[in-house]
Amino acid sequence: MKDQLSPGPFPSWDDFRFFLATSSAGSFSKAASELGVTQPTISRRIENLEHRLGVRLFDRLPNGVALTNEGESILDAARHIETTVLEIQRNVHGSDKRMEGSVRISVTDGLATYWLTPQLNRLQERHPGISIEFQCSVEPADALKMETDLSIRYQRPEAADLIAMKLGTLHFVPWASPDYIARNGAPTTLDELLRHRLLDHQSYAFDASAGQWNDWFKLARVANLISYVTNSSASMLSAIQSGLGIGMLPTYVCECVEGIVPLVALDLRTNSEIWLTYHPNIQGTARVREVINWTKDAFSPKTWPWFTEDFQPPKVPPPKTRSIARAS
Repeated sequence: MKDQLSPGPFPSWDDFRFFLATSSAGSFSKAASELGVTQPTISRRIENLEHRLGVRLFDRLPNGVALTNEGESILDAARHIETTVLEIQRNVHGSDKRMEGSVRISVTDGLATYWLTPQLNRLQERHPGISIEFQCSVEPADALKMETDLSIRYQRPEAADLIAMKLGTLHFVPWASPDYIARNGAPTTLDELLRHRLLDHQSYAFDASAGQWNDWFKLARVANLISYVTNSSASMLSAIQSGLGIGMLPTYVCECVEGIVPLVALDLRTNSEIWLTYHPNIQGTARVREVINWTKDAFSPKTWPWFTEDFQPPKVPPPKTRSIARAS
């Protein structure tokens, strides 16, 4: 006998949005994390949807949830609703000619904090009505689902419906603090490097699976030589500045960071392309077009040689009087 509930008022789109997130994530907690809400909120919203439809949509399991037959039966319809709602949002958003309002940019915390934020003055001086909302995470927000307006990432997206524009190339080399070098010496060969404390970023491990990172990272992980792991570029910079070990950072940090030294004698480097992606409908929005142009200027290889395809050795800037470091 089916677990039938007493139907209530017809559900809203938000109810189906929570349903789709839960069916994709496989648990209330993962769906809550993806949507930026609490687990009890997800649970309550799903129970509300089940009440309104008069059926149970998920079986509650020890390690998550699974769609019931009734849940499976409405999944395609819910996806169709999502597609329709998102298309309406993109069309309305894309016809906005005002040079004011918020523009969301999904980007890593390092680029947002240390490279893009210091350049926002130029944009806001020209257009004080535009507000920038940085969405910082290792995993990019989904531009197709209107989770963000623009996405800046190190890999070209596979979705054919998105516009993908290469902004430049990010080059990485090993860095250490003067204090660390004074205590431990500066390695000049791979064998010497593997006797030092190495610092790792979770996204480096992800990119290494795609063949973009040098073998020394893989070797260091296999040999359990990593002494520090983070998913934050700001934390990575702080760890290097604090003398915890040697870590990879972009070459552009020589333009804006104090307290670290590039280990150029190692002749060890890697690179990753920088891509700007967005839905084609969104470029009809005046403020989004302006932010797209500002973003392209911020990574222009003609202005900033660090983002050219050819490797430019980093230079150590002279000491500065300000105490706030800017980087990765």
